[in-house]
Amino acid sequence: MARKTKEQISYNMSRVRNKDTALENALCAELKLRGIQTYTRNDKTLIGKPDIVFRARKIAVFCDSEFWHGFDWENAQKEIKSNQDFWIPKIEKNMERDKTVTESLQSQGWTVLRFWGKMIKKDTAGCVDVIEQHLRIYPQQPYRTIDLCAGIGGIRRGFERVGDFTNVLSAEVDKWACMTYEHLFGENPENDLTSEAFKNIVEQTPYDILLAGFPCQTFSRVGLGEGFENEEKGQIFFHIADIIKRTRPCAFFLENVDHLVTRDKGATFRRILDVLETELKYKIIGVEQLEDGELYYNSKCFIRNSRDFGVPQNRPRTYIIGFDRERYSQERLFLLPLELPKDRDQKLYSDLNDVLERNVDAKYYMASGYFETLVKHREKQEKRGYGFGYRIVNEPGIQNPIANTLLATGGSGRERNLIYDPRDGIAGTEVKGKKTPLNDKGIRMMTPTEWGKLQGFVNYAFINEQGEDTFSFPKQVPNVQRYKQFGNSVTIPAIEEMARFVKRCLEILAADN
Repeated sequence: MARKTKEQISYNMSRVRNKDTALENALCAELKLRGIQTYTRNDKTLIGKPDIVFRARKIAVFCDSEFWHGFDWENAQKEIKSNQDFWIPKIEKNMERDKTVTESLQSQGWTVLRFWGKMIKKDTAGCVDVIEQHLRIYPQQPYRTIDLCAGIGGIRRGFERVGDFTNVLSAEVDKWACMTYEHLFGENPENDLTSEAFKNIVEQTPYDILLAGFPCQTFSRVGLGEGFENEEKGQIFFHIADIIKRTRPCAFFLENVDHLVTRDKGATFRRILDVLETELKYKIIGVEQLEDGELYYNSKCFIRNSRDFGVPQNRPRTYIIGFDRERYSQERLFLLPLELPKDRDQKLYSDLNDVLERNVDAKYYMASGYFETLVKHREKQEKRGYGFGYRIVNEPGIQNPIANTLLATGGSGRERNLIYDPRDGIAGTEVKGKKTPLNDKGIRMMTPTEWGKLQGFVNYAFINEQGEDTFSFPKQVPNVQRYKQFGNSVTIPAIEEMARFVKRCLEILAADN
């Protein structure tokens, strides 16, 4: 047989498959059997184009054939009988490149796993065991959180109060909220989570749990109900999903309005769960994935009300908690509770009367002209069969009064929570900024401090070891912003129970560590 030329050998080599090989396929089939499908194959963006890549976890897997990559090279090179002047330098060049690729990836923080072809063929399961060992690395306490759509830090504070959670990165775009957040936590959270620059920062920040109370206006009853169609706010969820995909936290906690689960006949919520469960491969508490891939759940199981968590406020909210299927085995995930916490034993207040301040500033009482306008508006709405209009939430005769949902929508958020608080010397008083004298019915707005109590910020979440309440706003934050910030925030006692639940779940998942 005529000896092949270097050109002929090079041509034959170019015909050899270097992707989707039998070795790769064998590993991928075993990974799929174990429910691990969060990898990509033949990633051209990385040096060496690893055969299997877990990008978020920075794990690169190479399937190396013995001949091309120089297995037992000291002896193997002696077995080459023909074209030694071509094959030996060629294979040694491959070996040198393998070394360079490995060192380069490792210098960038990557874990590099190399398997010989014989090893894969002989013990595919054993090779995947090694990959799994690197995937099943559990977080250590204190768990590191990132606080997205941070507002004034209510979710963060709820987790911090449980202990064993520490925040490492935050993102908020509202300048007034950023001012309050920095005042409370000593950190400026001003970051835009939709920007590539911030996403790159997250990718370089080791953390364990993603927290986000993503914008709710487009999903709420009082908003426009635009949902995902609102480009600015409705799409925030997909940016959060992108961050989850790129960084694969151990767990996440998401919060939104209760209407999220019913909007568009449930289609919006189904889409969110499909992204988290099916596309991102997270186990969502309250969701069962059937054999055909369909998601089975009761949407009501995701809604919890602040009034059941120790505060007299009717505030139903949607909570979504998920855990990484890549990191935790199906066997461990199966042991998790099926439902979110439903209530809390500790009550901060017996009812709304315990929350109310006494002798509040006269400016909080309604002008008579404004109150009369509200009365006429409500009468008109009731004639039409609607329930819109002002509400006096502690009217005489109401036993154990509670507040309606605090809203961030300016006047309407306060008008649904008017207080009956008659005082001598108030009726007929003229107050600067009000067009008519104060009303004679004793009706006033709730104060920002009262809103702060109903959300757990004031008189609870920031009490130090000496029993002093350290919560405050920066002096330059006006009242209108204080109402808005509380209305936009979360009820910290409810978040605290959710955080305890997350902690308990992480302990269950790591029990076999």
